[in-house]
Amino acid sequence: MGDPSTASVSKMTDFIDIKTLVVCYGLCCCTQLVAFILQYRINKGGQGIQWWIVGSVLMVFGFFMNSFRDVELLASIAIFIYTASFLLCFLCIYIGLAEFVENKKLLRPVLIIVGVSLVVLSYLAFIEGSIFLRRTLLSFSCSILSLFSAVTVAGGNCKHTLPAKFLKYVFIFNTLWLFAFAVLPWWGGPGIALFTSPSPLAATYFLLMTTSTFWTIGLIMLVSQKLSDQLRSSKQFLESTLNGLSANIALINAEGEIVLVNQAWRNFAAANGMSQDFVSEGVNYLRVCEGVCADNALEANSFAQGIRDVLDGKLETFSMEYGCHSPEQKRWFLGRVNPFCGDGPRMVVVAHEDITERKLAEIALAESNHKLELMTNEDGLTKISNRRHFDAMLAYERNRHIRSGATLSLIMLDIDFFKNYNDTYGHVKGDECLQAVAQTVAQCLNRPTDMAARYGGEEFVCLLPDTGILGAVSLAERIRKAVMQCGIPHAASQVASVVTVSVGVVSCICQESITPELIVQRADEQLYLAKHEGRNCVKFRSDDDGMYAQMHNGNSWGLKVLWNSEYASGNADLDGQHMELVSIVNSLLERVLAEGDALDLNSRFNDVYHVVEKHFNDEEAVLRSSGYPEVDEHVARHKELLQKCAGLLKQDAETSVSPVQMLQCIIHDLVLNHMVKEDGKYFAFLNGIGTTAK
Repeated sequence: MGDPSTASVSKMTDFIDIKTLVVCYGLCCCTQLVAFILQYRINKGGQGIQWWIVGSVLMVFGFFMNSFRDVELLASIAIFIYTASFLLCFLCIYIGLAEFVENKKLLRPVLIIVGVSLVVLSYLAFIEGSIFLRRTLLSFSCSILSLFSAVTVAGGNCKHTLPAKFLKYVFIFNTLWLFAFAVLPWWGGPGIALFTSPSPLAATYFLLMTTSTFWTIGLIMLVSQKLSDQLRSSKQFLESTLNGLSANIALINAEGEIVLVNQAWRNFAAANGMSQDFVSEGVNYLRVCEGVCADNALEANSFAQGIRDVLDGKLETFSMEYGCHSPEQKRWFLGRVNPFCGDGPRMVVVAHEDITERKLAEIALAESNHKLELMTNEDGLTKISNRRHFDAMLAYERNRHIRSGATLSLIMLDIDFFKNYNDTYGHVKGDECLQAVAQTVAQCLNRPTDMAARYGGEEFVCLLPDTGILGAVSLAERIRKAVMQCGIPHAASQVASVVTVSVGVVSCICQESITPELIVQRADEQLYLAKHEGRNCVKFRSDDDGMYAQMHNGNSWGLKVLWNSEYASGNADLDGQHMELVSIVNSLLERVLAEGDALDLNSRFNDVYHVVEKHFNDEEAVLRSSGYPEVDEHVARHKELLQKCAGLLKQDAETSVSPVQMLQCIIHDLVLNHMVKEDGKYFAFLNGIGTTAK
């Protein structure tokens, strides 16, 4: 019988299956490989992790090749690769660890040891074939590498951390048991029952699984610790950098929550009576913007939408200026939103910069520029626009009217016998006269788009955008009357005892061929006519000269409507009504001039309206009886014009309407323009019927 203790150990180890342990160790290596790969994906910049991945790959590959050791042709190669994979795995673990802790002092000796060991292992695998020597050499070499790994961790930059201490003890333990398995078999002896087969090999795999699992955990802990330290250091650096900036800065995540703020942000909240919990980390900033008071709700909502657009990738950056005024102070801020350049979920950096000083400077500069512009565009004596400003506006309005096709009018007037006035009353009184006339002209302009300017000397101009000849002439007559009503004595005048003006008016449909200089020239020609035909009157020229003409007698306004044979339709009744309407219009114009404001315009225009309404009914009957094909369209136009004029008359009954506006509607739109343009469409048809009847 044998030794009882030996027998009991043999019974205890009979159940151990070496192949099962090998498979378990192989699975353990695969698990380590996956763990290192996941760690690398989290921290791609971490030094050394890629070496641990390579070591795990080599170990897995070695176990794969070990399955071919029973194939006769591949046995030696499989055994060498399997054995070398252990050594190379320990080497990769060491190199990765040395890089990670930045301690490569022992790298050269390690490479020499591994190189010599690989040469000897190849000899033992391909030539000698001694399993005992191969296992002894492998255990001894791996124990030295484990020792060097422990020394490297102890001298690295992470030596005081808990994971580094844990790894150091794991590698020391690894060194001791590997060294024991390398040395103790040389002592031999029947008293050492531990090495009764298959106990040494089973213990080797069991200890390898245990220690490799522990060092894998330790390495991952070391990486996590270093990453945590880097994040903490980066956050501290970021906070200190942000705290050094004067702008109010916050880091906002994809949900709109504040991740980080600087001290300026906190100080601004405190200075405005806001709770720190309301604008600090963890608060949803988008909801804060949405809950802003009504006075600043529009700006806050716009800024919140800008943050969302940058978070969603719709905008690369966003910025806006906004006012945030308190009862004591006016303040402006510039808000900027920029994407945060970093890995992980999308975040944005929100910065609010106080630009109050710059804004106040801009406002002051704008006011100064406005005053300077007024000084540049304003005539120093009369305080209305000067020649320079008038030339610029005339060129602008001429170009605009070319595009729109509307009518542009210009009034040019000159004080009658002004030289005689200066000679009689002196230049000081002459300046006062110019000032009074200029202000009178400016006060006659009711629309903000109209402009009065001093053209030079005693000449003045009025630029009237979107104004036809009727409105321009009526305004010119109003100016002429207003200057007379000022009652400025003028004993040297040859036309009146007070200061008067001669007025020239031009209205044109702007085209490229009609230059600003040509418009002024035409107005000046009419002014020349007014001076040489008695002064203190209005002369005009218009693209509608066929409709209007000067009245030489009985009407100082100088405007009347002419009947033209081209307006004849071929129907005697309709032509008679058209001539009657022209006569009524001229009578109305004469009454307006004679009675002025004393005339009941609403009543007079109402009479004209009913006459036109009756004419439209008669005209529609004639067109229907003659079979005019477009009669329905013509009737619709009649209704549209009548509704427009009826609305204007109703408006005048409630609130006073400008006489020029009523003249434009009744005389120009309802009578003249419709008679020439719309009625002219059926003239050829009626004339054709008349010719056939004859």
